[in-house]
Amino acid sequence: MNSSKKSIFLFETIKIQNGNVLNLDFHIKRAQNSVLNELKFDFAKILKPKTEGIYRAKVIYDENGELVSVEYFPYKMRDFYEFKLINISFSYDKKYLDRSDIEKAKNGFDEIIMMKNSLITDTSIANLAIFDESLGLWLTPKTPLLKGTSRQRLLQSGFLTPKDISKNELLNAKKIALMNAMIGFVELDNFKII
Repeated sequence: MNSSKKSIFLFETIKIQNGNVLNLDFHIKRAQNSVLNELKFDFAKILKPKTEGIYRAKVIYDENGELVSVEYFPYKMRDFYEFKLINISFSYDKKYLDRSDIEKAKNGFDEIIMMKNSLITDTSIANLAIFDESLGLWLTPKTPLLKGTSRQRLLQSGFLTPKDISKNELLNAKKIALMNAMIGFVELDNFKII
């Protein structure tokens, strides 16, 4: 009887700008927390940064910490205007290569904001924050779908405050922001939630 199980693959998306690898410590920490034992490769040694422009490095590894591949893609940020609010029940607590649940939730929409257990979580590609005018603070979901590296960095610096965010709080927000490794922290004041 074959007792071998299918490997689980994960990945990190790392921004490289003009030859500089950005926020690598946060990616290493998340990857270390995602594998069963320990990473068997050194991010600093496997990355070969391009010297000009902005690139997205995609580092794929398995749950045993073995490196699978490293790919580089020129990066151009897309525009975000409209978000479909979607209820979900699945988990995505590690940056799994298999994003089929997220893609199914998108269901053809350009971008979505996911709610789980009646609370706001993330978009399909970024963590989310809302600006609370009465407090003068940027709030981010206390329980995101995925603990993104930019989110972690901004929480650590004190720029973001974690809080359970309801649908009404999101719908009443005049400003929201998206954050991930590639875009950093981008404020949106011209957006539509459907």
